[in-house]
Order: sequence, then C-alpha cells, then structure tokens
Amino acid sequence: MPDTPAPSGSYEPEHPSPASRTPSATRAPSARLPVDTTVTAVVPPVSPTEEPPTAPTRNCVELRVHGVSGGQAEELLDVEPAMRVGGDRLAGFFRWRREPDTQSVPGVRREIFAWGNLTSGSASRAFWLLLLPFMMLNVAYWMRPGHMVRGRTGVRRAASTAYGAGVRLLALSLTVLITLAAAGVGMDLVGWQCAGLGEACVQARPWLGFLASPSSPLSTPGWGLLVGAVLPAAVVLVLWRLSRRTAADYEVVTGPVPPDHSEDAPLSQPDFWRNSEIMARLRSAHIAVAVATVAALLLVPALAFDLAERGTGAPTDPAPWWIGAVLAVLLGSVAAASSASVLVPGMDPRWNARADRFCRVLRDTTLLLVAAVAVYTVWPRPGWAAQGRLPGSGTMLNTLFAVQGVLVALLLVAALVLFAVDRPHERTAMRGLAGPSTAALGTLLGGGFSAAVVYQGSRWLSGCGSVNAPEADCLPLSPPTAYSWLQLAFAFEAVIVLALVAVLALRLRGAVRAELPEVTSLYSRSVRDRRTWDIARARASGRMTEVLPTVLAALLLPAVPLVGLALYSIITGNLVAGPVDAPMAVAGELQGVAQGALDALVGVGSIIGAASLVALVWIGRSAYRDRPTRQAVGAVWDVGTFWPRVAHPLAPPSYAERAVPQLTARVARMADEGTEVVLSGHSQGSVLAAATVWQLPRSCRGRVSLLTHGSPLDRLYARYFPAYFGPASFADLTGRVSAWRNLWRVTDPIGGPVRRRGAEGGGEVLDVVAHAEPLPDPRSYDAPPGEARRPEILGHSHYTSDPAYAGALSEMLPREPVAPRREPPGGQRRGG
Repeated sequence: MPDTPAPSGSYEPEHPSPASRTPSATRAPSARLPVDTTVTAVVPPVSPTEEPPTAPTRNCVELRVHGVSGGQAEELLDVEPAMRVGGDRLAGFFRWRREPDTQSVPGVRREIFAWGNLTSGSASRAFWLLLLPFMMLNVAYWMRPGHMVRGRTGVRRAASTAYGAGVRLLALSLTVLITLAAAGVGMDLVGWQCAGLGEACVQARPWLGFLASPSSPLSTPGWGLLVGAVLPAAVVLVLWRLSRRTAADYEVVTGPVPPDHSEDAPLSQPDFWRNSEIMARLRSAHIAVAVATVAALLLVPALAFDLAERGTGAPTDPAPWWIGAVLAVLLGSVAAASSASVLVPGMDPRWNARADRFCRVLRDTTLLLVAAVAVYTVWPRPGWAAQGRLPGSGTMLNTLFAVQGVLVALLLVAALVLFAVDRPHERTAMRGLAGPSTAALGTLLGGGFSAAVVYQGSRWLSGCGSVNAPEADCLPLSPPTAYSWLQLAFAFEAVIVLALVAVLALRLRGAVRAELPEVTSLYSRSVRDRRTWDIARARASGRMTEVLPTVLAALLLPAVPLVGLALYSIITGNLVAGPVDAPMAVAGELQGVAQGALDALVGVGSIIGAASLVALVWIGRSAYRDRPTRQAVGAVWDVGTFWPRVAHPLAPPSYAERAVPQLTARVARMADEGTEVVLSGHSQGSVLAAATVWQLPRSCRGRVSLLTHGSPLDRLYARYFPAYFGPASFADLTGRVSAWRNLWRVTDPIGGPVRRRGAEGGGEVLDVVAHAEPLPDPRSYDAPPGEARRPEILGHSHYTSDPAYAGALSEMLPREPVAPRREPPGGQRRGG
C-alpha cells in the first residue's frame, strides 16, 4: 500500500525516535536483529494552536518516491487543507494544515514523484490482468542466478545463453498458445465443428445460421474457417496495438551524460532502461509467429483434403495441391526464421536497427502469406465437408505443450549450472530455481486460461452440462483432449491451495506463539492481554514472506503430470486428440470408483475454470468503474512490471523504463545546480530510487543521499533477482551516495534490512545499512496522552510519519543551513 502520511497528531504530543547511531553501518549479526526501544526527543512538542517558528532556508530537497498503487499528489505532499491531529480514520480531530506541517525537517522543501498512473491510473489498464502469464515469463528472464558480467566463456556463457534463449522461446510459445485458444473457439468450434453440423447447429444457435445453414454461401468449410479466423486475428491485433501504444507512451530521450558503469551494478548500464529497439524486434517476431499459426490452421485442412483427393485420382481436381505445398513450405520457413529471431541478442544500435528491419520484413511476409492462404482455403472444393475436430489443431496443441515441457527442463538445467558455477550470493532463493519456477508457473497459468476459454466455450455452444458426459439434445462439440487434462490441473491446483492455506495457518499459529516472549519482554506486559497477541501476530505475519519459495514450488506440482503427459504423447505418437476423453485415457480399463473419481475431478476443474474466468471479468469490470479496485489491480503490476520487456513484448509495459529516466534527469539537474537531494523511496519506490542513483553521472556524487523505508531491495529483489541486486551491488550503491539510511519494521512483510558487502575480510563479510535495528511497531503499548485509543500497528505503511524518519533525514542533511534567516526557538537536535 502507499506510504501516505499518517496523521501527525498521533505522535504530536511527544516525538520519540530511536536512539541516534553512528552513520557507519554495523555488522550483520548471525541471529535475528533486536528491536531498539530507546527513545529520545528530536523535535520539541508543538501546541495545536501555536504557530511554529520560521525555519531557516536550506538548499535541500526531500524527493519522495511512493510505493505500490500510489496516491493523489496532494495527499503525498501533505498539502490537503484538513489535517488529522488526533483520533483515527473512523473518528478524529482535524485542523487546517500549516506550512510547517508539510515539512519533515524545517526549512527542507519537499517534492514527490507520482508514478502511479503508469500502472493503475487508466481504467483500461485493469484488463492487463489477462496478461499475467506474459508478465511472469518476462520477470523470469531477470531472475537468472548468475553474474551479469561481460566476457564470460565456457560453461558460464553456455548456461547463461541457454537460460535467456529458453525463456524467450517459452514466451513465444505463450503467444502461440493464446492464439490457439482463440482459434479453438473461432475456427474449430464455430467455423468447423458447429458449421459442419448444419441444421442441428442452426437450431441450437440460430445466430450461426449464416455459417451452418446449407443455403448460405458461407457454409463451405473454407469460408467457415475464414470467418472463424476473425477471432484469433482480432486477439493478435489487440495485443499488437496495445504493445505499440504503450511503447510510444513510455518512450523517453537519452540523457546527455551517461552514468558511471560498474560490473558490480548491472543497472548502471547506460542503455539499461532504453529497450525500444529490442522490444520492437521481439514484437514483430511474436506477431509473425501468431499470424503464421492462424495461417497454418487455415492451410492444413484444405491441403489435407487436396492431397487425399489427389491420391484417389478423382477426375475433378479441386485445387492444385502443389500450391498448398509451396505455401506450407514458405509459411514454415518464415515462422522458423521469426522464431529464431527472438534469440538474437541486443548489441550495438546499428545491429539492432538491421535486425529490426529484418524482423519487420518477416512480419510483412507472413501477412502476405496469410492472404494467399486465405484465397487457397476458400477455393471451391466439391465434396469437402467438415467432420470431427479441426485437422491439425490437436497435433499443434500437443506438440506445443511438449515443447514447453522441454524448454522448462532446459531452464532448470541452465539455472542449476549457473548457480553451481556462477553463484552471485548465498541468499539466492530456491538455490537459483526461482526463475524456472516462475516461468513454469506462468506457462501453467497460460495453459489454464486457454483451457478455460476453449472448454467453457464448447460447453456454452453445445448446450451440454458437461463435455465429457454430453446430454442427448446437445451439440456434439469436442475440444482437444489436452484441454481436458488442464481441467484436471485446475482441480489439482485447488487441492494444493487448500492444503497450503491449512499448512500456512498452522505455521503462522506456531510463529505467533514463538513471538510472545519477545513481545512481553519488549513492552513489559502480560501474555494474557489481547494486545500482546495482536502485536505477536503482526510480527509473525511480517516474517511469513520467507515461505514464498515453498508456496511457489507447491503451486507447480500440477505441472508434473501435465509435462509427463505431453512427453508421453510425443514418444508414443499419440499427438492427435482422439474421441476418448481425458479421464478414459488415464483410467484405461479401470472401471467403477477410479473412473468416477477422474470424471468428478474433471467436472470440478471445469467449474473452477469457469469461476476463474468470471472472476477475471468481474475484477476487470469493477476496476473500470472503481478507482480503489483499479489501484489494487495496478499494485500487482507495480511489482511485476518493474523490468523491461526483453522476453515477452506483449506483456504489460515497464513503468521503470519511463520513471527511472525521469527521476534521473530531475535529480541530475538539481544536483548540478548545487541542491542537496535526498531521494526518499518507500516500498517499490525505494527500488526506483536505487535504480535512479545507479543511472546518475559521476558529477552528482556528493550531493545525493538515499533514504529507503519499507524497502524490498534485500528481502525480495536480492533473493529473487541475484544477478542485479545483492551485497556487491549494494556496496556499489553506497559509494555513489553521500549517505544511506534504511528504515524497516519486523511487522513489515515486504521491507527489511539491507546487507551489503563490507570493506573488511576481502568483501566476504557483510554489514547492514543503518539502521540495523527495526523500528518499534507499535510505538507504544498503551494510548498516548490525549488519546483514547492505542496506536495501530503500522506494518508496511506510514514510515514518513514515524519520528525516526525525520531523525534519519536530519542525519543526511548538511550540518549548517544555507543562508539562514533566524534560528528557530529551542533549536533542533540531530539524530547523529
């Protein structure tokens, strides 16, 4: 949630803060970091009616960068007219906000960088939820466990190349998968199967009479396929248009002075956040392959009929078969070249421009070929009738799933090799397998979404209660068998989720009890008080983030039987889905209980799949109308769309590609003008702030400080993106700023201490960025003077209203104000 300011009246009677500490970092202890409960006043209390003294002028700027989902600019700046000075959100006391109330430290002006509209501002962005699998593949690309050092050779280079190629090919397979899903509804179910049933389809679905009625000129299989191809073509067009429009909206210019690049800080590369040329090349390749998929589904049925008629020696040749064969060869060649083009690495600008032009030629060639294929498909063919499933669709789908299984296995092997020979640091999550796990989960999720669309579409068109057990008066429509297997995956996933919830609840309960002695010692209160249990529960919940690797691994368990099924289908040659349902394929000759259980699982999975689609539609509709819901949906993208789109170009855009260059230009200009800048980042904003520091030119050093609070830099990013964040990169970041302070709480499930490589011990010893100890949360056990309620447990929120924030900010500012007007009465104690 955003770090919007809490009412200062909650702390106004007396501003406690942690005891001042030396600016140097302290060495990381081996055990859990203790809580510092020593407090001292940093600002004298101010009466609610007394006008504060005039502050001296300082040539300093506190530049705040908010966290996920953002907020209104007035709210983030503390310039809203009404200010709560007591009570809480349900019932409180308010007064007019004064100018000193908008300053963390007197005389230091405040700016905010509001970037929430990049992810959660527009109502249409809520529908990016449907692109979640694409986003997960893009994130998996950046989760490789090796060092990002140029000039690697041997095993390291081979493993790194294999990892990048595997993710990009897997991302391309997701584009094909969503195209096949749209074609499965439009071309297979509507244009082929339903239209092939004739009057039965017209009676069940009158609105399809223009395709299925024998008197309609479009009732031939060729025209039916062409009309059905409108749906997958529309899906591809929407994705292409969305990707192009967002690329234009997020484009920025290159700064005049490049950053000081270091091998320890990959995010300091000059063109790291300028990815437009690589993304354009990938976009052309994905569109070309998607269009080629639609063209192949148009071509295969017609070519198969022509070859069959040629073999029978019929006197009337419906169409020259060799034309279809030539089109098939050309289409396969262009699709193969487009697929290979995604493996081309980004190099110098001239090479990127040439590769981009080549990919555009491939894309345009594919568009010309699909037009030729369309003419070939609608060519009159006497005796051609649509029967059964669409020829080629089942083979393509099963082959695609098998290829995805091989690619996931390639990622696992590459990640294990990288972790063994090129391990970045010891705290890497899942021993380097977080990236392949994320890619596999995104692929499974994409397959689940596709199966839900096709499976539920077949049920709706047929009018059957169940595809596996059709009723007597419904249309005999049959989706590919692979989609039935994915319905089983929905059922398996539901069982796993329920088990996970139960296990996590038990683990949380044990963790709460383990926290009770610490809470009673910290606040000197009885364990029987409900308040003690609430604090212990908040502290235990804050530590539950460490179970994410276990949760991720558990959610992947349904992928094991699915990958095994795809590989089995390839080995045995059973690629074309037959009339046997998925449960029958599993059970074989088993009867009775086993068969009934499998049928029940498929039925439950289909219900869950339908509910998932309804939930997505409901969330999208609610987000379109309701801004808080839109912000909640946008918060997902705040975390997942930080990275540039170098794996899947049709994924939601990277807000950092615009936010980081904007922040860099602003901070560099202020620093060049002699202004001291304190970059204050909360949550995801702290990651943007760190990325900004890495992009600043060397001339800015000495005038920029960094204040992070509730930061996931070490707890999440260093663990899951070890090639780009970690002790070495944080040590490099420390050398680029005048000072760095990090605030965190035990109750915060996202933020935590930041460990960096120390100067002692040859860089093997880690120290912790001050403050090494967590902030007390809550600040006091009982209600403060003048209040009737106890302070709430803040967790991940309201760091800027904590007295320690003003103390840390004071520590990083120049000791003497610039051109002071007059000293404020009582002075001000500095936290250091």
